[in-house]
Amino acid sequence: MAETGKKKYGKGALIYIESDEESDDVFVLETGEVELTGTPGLPRFRSVLRPGDIFGFTSCLCRRPRMETAIARTDCSCAVLGRERFIESVQANPDVASRIISYFAQELRAFDVMVVSPSEEANVSDDETRLYELAEYFQKKGREAHAHHALTVYQQRFPGASRGAEAATRLATLAGKGGLPAAPVMRGLCRVYADRQMIFCEYEPGNELYIIKSGKVEILKINPPGEILLSILRDGDIFGELSIVSSAPRSATAVSAGETLLLPVSRESLPSVFGKSPATVGRILAALSQRLWFTFIRLRSKVYENPLTRAYVLLENKLLEDRISLTGTKPYTLPLGIADILGMAGVPSDQMDNVKGLLSDDPNLAFQFRQLTIESPAALEARARYFRTRDHLDSPELKAAVSPRRRSPAGRIGLDTHELRVPPEKIPG
Repeated sequence: MAETGKKKYGKGALIYIESDEESDDVFVLETGEVELTGTPGLPRFRSVLRPGDIFGFTSCLCRRPRMETAIARTDCSCAVLGRERFIESVQANPDVASRIISYFAQELRAFDVMVVSPSEEANVSDDETRLYELAEYFQKKGREAHAHHALTVYQQRFPGASRGAEAATRLATLAGKGGLPAAPVMRGLCRVYADRQMIFCEYEPGNELYIIKSGKVEILKINPPGEILLSILRDGDIFGELSIVSSAPRSATAVSAGETLLLPVSRESLPSVFGKSPATVGRILAALSQRLWFTFIRLRSKVYENPLTRAYVLLENKLLEDRISLTGTKPYTLPLGIADILGMAGVPSDQMDNVKGLLSDDPNLAFQFRQLTIESPAALEARARYFRTRDHLDSPELKAAVSPRRRSPAGRIGLDTHELRVPPEKIPG
């Protein structure tokens, strides 16, 4: 790899720290050892790096804050590459690209034991039920072609399923109506999908990602009795990327919007694609890094025991997802009500009232109907950092913060001042 510079670090020196927003550089370890540490409780498939290892590329590729802290375990030296130089180097070296994709795969597998989705989809028994319910949903909505696709996947994936006979009957009924779309046609190396044709559905196995050459694709999450439009993708966008690094089934449904031309890329064809189309390498790696970063963000708030900590870390994560700097001091509004926050943070029902009261008493948070204004992201980050530290120290003070609230002399449910909030002088930064 062509380098942009070299840096030497003494034993114990910080190379970068978790949540650092300056993530433009990638490091190639030349001598010595480096240790990667991060949020306690989050799995990591590797923690000690040795000469030849590359690190720092996930955050660099997706232009997000660092996911871990890198510390010099011994005296060491690194070649340092800027983002553009790193991408150019990877494009010219398919072997390095394959190594990085392997890293993404192993890191995602480490995370997968904790994440709700797609590990939730990995429950085969649940998949069988949900896939059949998905087909029923499409049929009730009059979307026979989509129902036919889901039922075909159901039969292929679960040949001995308990509802196999019902599925066969439904498929025969749908086929009898006629008019079901043919398979997508090929145009060179690309597949052409007609308007509203299903590309894949939730719970369907897959080993291809897709690059949109022309047209649009809707990404949907079906949750009977309704569905959510997650995004609309256009020319140049990549989707389905998790399939080339994970064995998990599809976690969403993809449908063409108008005639759409897609270039499929399978696990097996990656080396060939990298050799023939270097520009594609950077786009695929950027999509995979984004996937890994968002998986990390989703997990980060789940590792803390105290529900108040989880709520603050969740809010911090939401700012990061929206690319709001945690050093900023300008107000920012999230489309989340307090009930949304408690639910997303996994606050137990018997502690919701207490945590709700504590969040409402925070002067940095202003709740309106289904909205939350954070007056200062920097102040929120400081508070989240404080609670993260106290959570891992098993702080009695933090435990007291969500103990049953008492009725004050004035008659309202409240807390004593020391329980209400962390004293400002104790909040770092």
